[in-house]
Amino acid sequence: MDPQQPGPSPQPGPYSQPGQYPPPPPHPGTPGPYGQPGPQQPPGQYPQPYPQPYPQTYPQTGGQQPAPYAHPYGQPGLPYAYREPRIVPAPAGTPYHRLARTSKHTWWRPVLGSVLLAAMAFCVMMFVVVAWVIVHELVAGPFGTPQGADIFPSATENLALSLVLLAVLTPLVGLAAWIVQRRPFWSVASVLNRIRWRWLLWCCLPALGYVVLSYLMGLLVDAVFPPQDAIGSEGGAWIGLGAFVGPALLILVLVPFQSTAEEFVFRGWVIQAVGAYGPDSAEGRAPWLRRLFRSPWPGIVIGAAAFVSAHGYSGWAMADVFLFAVTVGWLTVRTGGLESGIALHATNNLVAFLLPLAMGHGSEWNQQGGAPWTLLASDVICLGAYAFAVTWLARRRELGRLS
Repeated sequence: MDPQQPGPSPQPGPYSQPGQYPPPPPHPGTPGPYGQPGPQQPPGQYPQPYPQPYPQTYPQTGGQQPAPYAHPYGQPGLPYAYREPRIVPAPAGTPYHRLARTSKHTWWRPVLGSVLLAAMAFCVMMFVVVAWVIVHELVAGPFGTPQGADIFPSATENLALSLVLLAVLTPLVGLAAWIVQRRPFWSVASVLNRIRWRWLLWCCLPALGYVVLSYLMGLLVDAVFPPQDAIGSEGGAWIGLGAFVGPALLILVLVPFQSTAEEFVFRGWVIQAVGAYGPDSAEGRAPWLRRLFRSPWPGIVIGAAAFVSAHGYSGWAMADVFLFAVTVGWLTVRTGGLESGIALHATNNLVAFLLPLAMGHGSEWNQQGGAPWTLLASDVICLGAYAFAVTWLARRRELGRLS
């Protein structure tokens, strides 16, 4: 046969029956599969594996085997080890007033966060004032020396500046929670770490009812009590559509932001900062004190006192403001978010700014003082009705109050 021609292909062997096992390996001492002698082993032992094709010495390491690769996040051989993230939300089932007590919580974080919040507020407010003055001089020219708390000659412009200075507090509160307390930015808003817009709109309905009921109660008090004890509004006359539209639009745009910022500070930050110090368990020394700080009431009362001190009211008007702050603080914890307080606060402030503006008292927007006792007596009924309506709505809508 010509060696250049291939030989006949081998015929396949007989069909192996199912169930048969492959032939056993060659006995030690018999030739290997490639003609090499097999390993010689004493009887009763398994043959050793074939020699490795690579040497066991490493010239670059002085003949020593290099150390195994060490993973930067865990032990050798593991893909990674768990590292706690920088931002940690509160555990599931946490009430609103304890959302700041996460695994990152230490005693100094609420204190440092409050200091940082005050410092950021001061710096940002100063920047806004300076920038506003520069823009005003570029657009309208120089103005006279400020009189009292007013910087600009126009009462509308002074009102706009005051509302903007308060509105900037909302993002600063979120930054303080995110930077210092290492929790989600919007965890101050609700147990869902966001503003629940649908629930906020629902709360506007009882807020409008509160305004209507307050007006009716004012008429009733005016009819029952002497004029010096009444709570009715001062007299005035309609200023006209042209003088009303511009300031009214400004109030409609800025007042909701101002009211939201105050709720974020006094009902959000303060209540959660105090609630973070509540112990995880009521067992131990002074159990009554531990149970007290686990409850939301220390934060509600402290936040209400701070809210009153930020205003210039006195007498029965101060007591009425304190009652307002306590009511919306309790509703904040009860509903798991700031939405009910924002709705009532914004609606009440809109009426408080728009009604005097319409009657020609728009320049008196920053005047605060006392009030007769009838104001507090009537507001107890109005705030109680609002709280009942909000809690009823929350039950009907099955609103979640825990994280």
